[in-house]
Amino acid sequence: MKTGAARAAVAACLLSLLCCAARVDAQETVRIAQLTVTGLTPLEIAFDVENSGDRAYTGVRGQIALGESSGLSVDQFAIHAFDLPAGGRIHVRAASRWEFQLAGTYLIDATLDLGAGALVSASLPFRIAPVDLPLAPTPTGGLLTIAQEPANWGLDRIDARAAWALSHGSPDVLVAVIDSGIDRTIPQLADSLWVNAGEIPANGIDDDRNGYIDDVNGWDFRDNDASSLEGTPIHGHGTGVAAIIAARPGRYPIVGVAPGVRLMDVRFLDSSNAFRSADWKSFGRAIDYAVDNGADIINLSIFANGKPPTSFEEAIARAQARGVIVVGITGNEGKDEVLYPGRYESVVAVSAVSAVDLLASFSNRGTGVDVCAPGDGVTTFTVGGRVILQSGTSFAAPHVTGVLALLLSFDPSMTPARAIDLVASTAVDLGPRGWDERYGYGLVNAPAALLAASNR
Repeated sequence: MKTGAARAAVAACLLSLLCCAARVDAQETVRIAQLTVTGLTPLEIAFDVENSGDRAYTGVRGQIALGESSGLSVDQFAIHAFDLPAGGRIHVRAASRWEFQLAGTYLIDATLDLGAGALVSASLPFRIAPVDLPLAPTPTGGLLTIAQEPANWGLDRIDARAAWALSHGSPDVLVAVIDSGIDRTIPQLADSLWVNAGEIPANGIDDDRNGYIDDVNGWDFRDNDASSLEGTPIHGHGTGVAAIIAARPGRYPIVGVAPGVRLMDVRFLDSSNAFRSADWKSFGRAIDYAVDNGADIINLSIFANGKPPTSFEEAIARAQARGVIVVGITGNEGKDEVLYPGRYESVVAVSAVSAVDLLASFSNRGTGVDVCAPGDGVTTFTVGGRVILQSGTSFAAPHVTGVLALLLSFDPSMTPARAIDLVASTAVDLGPRGWDERYGYGLVNAPAALLAASNR
């Protein structure tokens, strides 16, 4: 006769055997098939569950674990309960609360709990690739590869990705960003910076004899030195503007309208993103520097109250005479007037619209508006490589600058007047029919402009 202890041991053994049997049965008859990643914004996983056995399972629950290839855990989220019929197959989806778009190689683990300790799992290595540029080489290696979706809604609104089938931008096209400075420590911007071939870095000599020593990437007119990152701290404004124009695809889902062009870093604004009336002469010198050193386009995401002095007007006139396109803004005071320098007839003045194609509440309007572009809550970089939302006509103008840069890249023989005309004539009409004081000729449309250029 068995003792109580013996009976307990036998019962435990039987229970263990039953659990093992259930686990083995599940592993033999239930499997996860066709595991894949179906989206990144938010991260969404899909798979089929096949049950070849004659046992049905109710209330099956599970979990998705996302980890880096190094083994570091990134995220975990639940698979909602479902019933699995005997001899059946069902399709399951599970989504994180967050988007996940950091480029790299990752591992997805999907685990289902069928009850009674029966677990079924499957794994999937995959790669998140930078934003796809159709004319660039595609990733290789055999892994499932999902390309980032651009974080800036403005790129979709101006249909930039369709334009990239014709041009990503040429390194022969140079855009000067006269602003608060560009953070060149951000890899996706560092690769876009202009390099002055006539200068030997950090040798203390004006090798190209242009009057500026060691101006390898541009010049800082605020501190009067060769680097925006030396001297007084830079404001993030210029970094955000530069990224919208020409950030390269990379770790973060930030990419410019014309990621193949070059950026000249011409710092003018101070650490608070402002300038004083005493700085107009320096502002004019910044424009002359950009023109003299080969800029094709100057982006001026700057506005001022009051009319600039004659010396500044002359600098704008010199840029126009040298065939340099100057893109400006209407201003951010919600007024019925375009502010300088966007008010000059030779400057392309850009107003800002929201994601629903309405003039942003802060955007100035008036008789000088040429076109409009996304500028309310657009995603871009700031100092240090952080990704943030920015609003202002300052962030609408670089969308237009980017499209102009694509046009000059697509047809190097194109005149500035022709490029500006194409941007205006192919814009999507908003508001009253034809030109109006809010939207100008309409919302800039990148592929339409390039297609019109190809049909000349």
